[in-house]
Amino acid sequence: MFSEFFISVPNFDEIEIWYNSLINNNRNKVFIINHVESKAPLGMVEISKIDWKNRNGHIGILIGNKVNRQKGYASDAIKIVIKLAFDHWNLNKLYAVVAENNLPSIKLFEKLKFAKEAVLKESVYLDSGYFNQIIFSLLKKNYEQEIGFYNS
Repeated sequence: MFSEFFISVPNFDEIEIWYNSLINNNRNKVFIINHVESKAPLGMVEISKIDWKNRNGHIGILIGNKVNRQKGYASDAIKIVIKLAFDHWNLNKLYAVVAENNLPSIKLFEKLKFAKEAVLKESVYLDSGYFNQIIFSLLKKNYEQEIGFYNS
């Protein structure tokens, strides 16, 4: 059944190869969020699964250390990437998929004017059971109507 592959703990060279394949892939745009003064990495923001024909992509965010959460880093980083997606890459739609129990992410995407588009019932298993996932989306035309908000 699993004769086609094996798993192992990666070494630095393997991690570098994987990372380069990720950042050099035209369907993914990955950015590290760094602290301005210390230059320390705080997290990452990405647009993945970019569909260039239909002009849409999945946006995701991760702030690694909990002490760096709730400080505005995520919303500021996403605003930058939203501007890149719509103004430079000419995407028409960004969407995020958020577990219903991830209240900080739900508040984040609502604050960033993403609309609740759909609910995927019991689509993810986390810790104690199945949870719904909420799909949030932002269309380019809505971004353009609120351009002052995204430039602030």
